[in-house]
Amino acid sequence: MTQTQTPRLSINDWVTAGLELLGQEGIGGVKIQKLCERLGVTKGSFYWHFTDLDAFLGAMAKYYEDGSRIFRDRFTEMARKDAKKTLAESVFASFDNRLGRMERAMRDWARTDTRAQAAIEASDALGFAAIKESFELLGFTPEEADIRAKTLFYAGVGFTDVGPRVGDQRDPHGQLASMLELLTRR
Repeated sequence: MTQTQTPRLSINDWVTAGLELLGQEGIGGVKIQKLCERLGVTKGSFYWHFTDLDAFLGAMAKYYEDGSRIFRDRFTEMARKDAKKTLAESVFASFDNRLGRMERAMRDWARTDTRAQAAIEASDALGFAAIKESFELLGFTPEEADIRAKTLFYAGVGFTDVGPRVGDQRDPHGQLASMLELLTRR
């Protein structure tokens, strides 16, 4: 390959770039030309993999949903070893700025696209089940685990969407750690 040639991109390369763009600009910013510029390729490269933007958006929604399944499997495996540590690590990871922006953008997109809505619903169901299972592994009854998981899940979605309370000077990770400590206390 000469220096002027670009490597052949995979579908995953395109979809990953699309999800990054989604997180930065929202669904309105996901355009073929922007993707090509970002990846340093021509539109022909895009059309090699996708028939049109709609097919690409469908691939993005599926990739997001599949990623949620992979995350759930890893989360469950780790939680069986140390449920409290796994809950804490996943809570902090899910509020990472990049992931938070992407989740907000996916939720916004889900309001207007059934594929994105299905991906969010599947992701939410998997995430909630994993959180609930973690609370059960910590010794809570199924009913206690359910209400604690709902509290953490709903707070997490809200925290991701709006961030820490306006005017609160505490570190967001400190707030999350306090919330998790409260919810895991017997």
